[in-house]
Amino acid sequence: MSESPQHILDASTLREYEEAMFIAVGCSPEDASQAAEVMWEADLRGISSHGLIRMPDTIRRIKEGMIDPKARPRIAKEREGSALVDAGGAMGPIGGVFAADLAMKKAATAGSCTVGLLNANHFIFVGYYGERIARAGMACIITTVTPPLAHPYGGTERIIGTNPLVIALPSEGEDPLLLDFATTEIAFGNVMKARAKGEALPEGVALGPDGAPTTDPAVAAQGALTPFGGYKGYGLNLMLGLLAGPLVGGLVGKAVSGVFHQGRKANKGDLFIVIDPASFGDPAVFRSAVSAHIKEIKESPLAPGADEIRVPGERSFRERARRLREGVPIEESVWRVAASIADELDVTVPD
Repeated sequence: MSESPQHILDASTLREYEEAMFIAVGCSPEDASQAAEVMWEADLRGISSHGLIRMPDTIRRIKEGMIDPKARPRIAKEREGSALVDAGGAMGPIGGVFAADLAMKKAATAGSCTVGLLNANHFIFVGYYGERIARAGMACIITTVTPPLAHPYGGTERIIGTNPLVIALPSEGEDPLLLDFATTEIAFGNVMKARAKGEALPEGVALGPDGAPTTDPAVAAQGALTPFGGYKGYGLNLMLGLLAGPLVGGLVGKAVSGVFHQGRKANKGDLFIVIDPASFGDPAVFRSAVSAHIKEIKESPLAPGADEIRVPGERSFRERARRLREGVPIEESVWRVAASIADELDVTVPD
């Protein structure tokens, strides 16, 4: 299949375009800048399933009152090493940054901190928050609940989320270690992306509504995604959903609504665990150990056919640098839908 048409946009122009749409729909300049940054960073890293493609849904949810563009997160409950944050229906990036920053601030005093987040919408790009924490010199584990998009191991019904996991660690290098993945064979955003590009899905990643395997993204969108790694991925998915959902007062499974759906407010939960390396010793020694192990791994023998050994986050950081230089490709179908939303908001569409 030939590649679908793309728009190549200067990175700064793309970010300004996204900010303008958020401002036009009622966000403050500060919140518009923050939300646009998270969305922009996804496209910069080649994670186009979580970039501009998410703008139309976000704007519609704001217009329908499912997202409050003026909401301010608040601390609903607090202990020395924990906090529960109520985002009040704010955009996901606004609640996510508040929770991440609060967890870092408290971890600097308590040694570690766990923050639960409620009433926040889609995070857009979960790895953003992990990177923010790791670049501040701390380690973290972050997870979130999604609406039912996947089937359990041994089942066919769409009943569990894709429940992504992020683990980020600081290092002596320019970039931190950043692990970020959905606990399904592919993220639901990749289904959206394949449908937008008119491409088939890989074999073995999704079932249709009838429970039969499918490679058609339109059919998969009505069916269920498959947990990665068989029972191991399913078990991880299940545990993360319960930690980020009921543990912090959110919902899980069929009860989760909002996030992707119009006409429903988000009732999911999110969980941030932040650890200050100074709790256990000299943070510089920890960073040095991380970097030394990375060097050890990368200098180990290559498997036949392999060009290099990469570590988590390395591909996306390279792609970010390249797209800052060369521009950001946006699929024609994604561009067209976003441009339609921009026209509704009286926002100038870039040439």
